[in-house]
Amino acid sequence: MTNGYLTFLDYLELRRRVEKRLASVNPLLLHGLIFGVSTTIIGLMGYPQFYSGYFVYPVNGHVVSLWSGVLLAHGLWTYWHSGARAGRRDHIIEDEMRQRLQANDMYLSDHPKDLFRLHGLLNDDIQKRASLIPMLLFFVFINTLIWIPWTLAGQANTSYAWMDAMMLAVPLILGIAWNVWQRARHEAETRKQLEQFFGYKQIDDGQEYEREMRLSNDDELITVDEYMMKRKRN
Repeated sequence: MTNGYLTFLDYLELRRRVEKRLASVNPLLLHGLIFGVSTTIIGLMGYPQFYSGYFVYPVNGHVVSLWSGVLLAHGLWTYWHSGARAGRRDHIIEDEMRQRLQANDMYLSDHPKDLFRLHGLLNDDIQKRASLIPMLLFFVFINTLIWIPWTLAGQANTSYAWMDAMMLAVPLILGIAWNVWQRARHEAETRKQLEQFFGYKQIDDGQEYEREMRLSNDDELITVDEYMMKRKRN
């Protein structure tokens, strides 16, 4: 009999294991949001209405410029350890698949041709799911190019960086929205590819029972029903 849904769950579990060992975009996204909100507040609160000659106190610009460098370092670290970088992605996928095969814990297929297909599908899937990281890194880099040269040039008493940095907000929001939409489309395409690769494999009752009982989450033996209940609680 065939059970493409079990195959889909197996794939999700393998992908979850791989992504758990890669850097996530969420901390960088949160850091960028805090930077943007804080910069806006600093700019508004630091405006010396009674102090002529300065748009904002220069010390405020120095602090934000230093923070922009820290944000860039965070972005570079995230990219280097994420699924967006080919070397890191390939290494984790290969290691995870090797561990699953050695532990006889690979339920999707035991055919070498299918394993190569699975590797390629997983590689492409994780790359696209991590595609927000390079985009955020680009905006973080542009942001740093606005703040740090402005400070080093002794222009911290002008409005240049404060105004130009705010202009990044709209294209950034549009870019994130586009990425979310693309990821939703990608998830549907991935499921279709899984059905094409593995959805028509014949498995007997004993094999299906073994797959259902050995589907793992956090290295514990659970049933498919238990797996789905945990996903709903999470």
